Amino acid sequence: MGFEQLQLVATDRRIVVVHKSKKGAGGLASAFILGRHSGAFEDPDKPKADLGEKRFHEIDVEKVLASNKNNFGLSYSEIISVEVDEGPDSTSITLVTGEDKFQFYASLEAKEVNDLLLEHLGSRIVTKKTGPRSRVR
Repeated sequence: MGFEQLQLVATDRRIVVVHKSKKGAGGLASAFILGRHSGAFEDPDKPKADLGEKRFHEIDVEKVLASNKNNFGLSYSEIISVEVDEGPDSTSITLVTGEDKFQFYASLEAKEVNDLLLEHLGSRIVTKKTGPRSRVR
């Protein structure tokens, strides 16, 4: 099984899934960056993503979607539920639509993910905490 680095960009109408890189066969979504620029891909056994402070304010979403045949958008109206589960090493984000279920992992804490999605998804977000967050020094 492999890992795939994805970038999720939250816009005013949808979440855009942008394919960045693959590591190994198959590709498992191992990085989750929501509405921010990404950093370097790290150890796939501990899915993480460095985050900068810049947000995507003036991107052409249609150009981003067309830049890779595997990029796609999920409109907020088609998302039925979002489960945000903060674990000891990463936060799991599960997006459920009427047709698919997507799972991503982030170095963001659950509160940060919730803050980014709350305006558009509100009561469709469920948050859990399965363990204390480990601190790497």
